[in-house]
This record gives sequence, C-alpha cells and structure tokens, in this order.
Amino acid sequence: MHCGRWSVIEIAACAALLVLATAGAAGAQTEQTLPSRPIAAIAVAPVAESPDQVLSALQRWTTDYTAWQAWFSQWRNTREPGWWKSRGRRIPPVPPVWLPGVCAGGLVEDGPVGDACRVYRESLRDLDDEAAALAAQRVTQARSALEAPQKTSWWSRVHLDGIWPMTRSGTSAFGVFGTHATMPIKGRFQVFLAPGVIVMRLPSPDGSSQLTAATDWGFSFRLADFRLPGFRRANTLHFNMARVWVLGQSTSTAMVPGDMYVAGLSLTLKDR
Repeated sequence: MHCGRWSVIEIAACAALLVLATAGAAGAQTEQTLPSRPIAAIAVAPVAESPDQVLSALQRWTTDYTAWQAWFSQWRNTREPGWWKSRGRRIPPVPPVWLPGVCAGGLVEDGPVGDACRVYRESLRDLDDEAAALAAQRVTQARSALEAPQKTSWWSRVHLDGIWPMTRSGTSAFGVFGTHATMPIKGRFQVFLAPGVIVMRLPSPDGSSQLTAATDWGFSFRLADFRLPGFRRANTLHFNMARVWVLGQSTSTAMVPGDMYVAGLSLTLKDR
C-alpha cells in the first residue's frame, strides 16, 4: 500500500489499515489445529494387591465359576440327588470386587483378564437364569403339594374310646372303653370303617352290674388337636355316636335296655 503525498487524515487511515492487516496475518499464522491423539481408558486397579495376587484371583474365580456353570447347566431345573436326601443348590462364586470396573471398558479381550471378563459377562446372564429357575422350581413344588394326594398313616384312623354314656336317660348302662377305626367322608366327618369293639357296663337283675363285650358302629366328628402332657406327638379329639350290639350269652344275666345308642369322645394320634 502506497501512502505518499496524502493529507494527515489519509495518512492516519492508511496507518490503521496497515496495523489491522498485520494483526490479522499474525493471528492466522498462530492459529493452528491441535493434533488428535487416542485417549485410553484407565482400568480400576485393585488396592494393596500385587500383580501375582491379581492374576491368581482372576484365574481362581474363572475356574470356580466355570465349574459352577457346568453344574448349573445340568441341575438348574431339577434337584441333585444325595445319599439320604436332595442336595442343596450351590451358590455361584462371587467375583473380585474390582473385576466389574476392569471389565467395564471392554478394552482387554485376551489373556487371563479377558477370560475373566468374558466369564463375568456370562455370570450376569446366569444370575437372571438362576432367578428364573428358582421361581419355576417354587411354582412346581407348590403345585405338586396342592395336587399330591393327602396320605395318612393307618394308625391315625384308630380311635381309643372311653366312658361312652347311653343317649337315652333312665339307664345306668354305659361304655367303659373300646376301640374302632374310621374312614374320612368329607371334611371333619368320618364313619366307622368296620364295627368296633367296646366293653359295656350293664345292670344285672340283682341290682349289681357287670362288664360285657359288645360291638358298635356309627360315625365320628373331628373336634380339635391337642397335646397330652409328657407326649411329643399331638392327639386329635373326636365326638362319636354309635349303636351297640351285645356279644355272647351275657344277655342272660345282664339287663339289656333294648336298642342301645351311646355317645362319647375318642382320641387318635395325629400325623406329623
């Protein structure tokens, strides 16, 4: 730019233009793009552990979890048999606390660290499968318990009878003791499976009384469960009504008051 033979104003304007041009060129020369470089993720290092300890922990956990994985694939939906009863479910090995942080970046894919991270990602999927398997197993067990037939021991149907008075007033006859077996009908209601045996106390013509063997048949109604002092097994109390038939020739010396109906309580042993 030529600034010769100009007025003072023209010279000042020319100088200002030269300063602006020089500043723009200098700014263009100093403004440069910074070179790009990759930023590597920093893995979380375990605290207070040597490299050998870290490697040993990784290999040990990888081996233990691989063994558990093989067991889980075989017994996930069934019970593992044992000597006397089914074995309990194995608990999956817990990974080192720092392993999730190491595997978060997904940068290491080879060596012991890569194997451990691969197994760790598989363990996350296995945990979901384990939860689903346990839920399915509980549903199956609950369904089997509801659908399974209720089994009772034969001796839980055997009743011990005692002191059964006559249902008709005006007679001194009553049942002293006896036994009978029942079969369930519906709910608490039961009937005698076969005629029971009972010892009756019957009056005699001379005013005395005598014990006479008899048989009875009727029904039972379950009242409540309770436990006798000194006994570990619980008992069940029943109310009974039955008709009695005197056996043998004892009727010749005993006064049989027509049709005999007795009522009383009985006990059975409760199933565990």
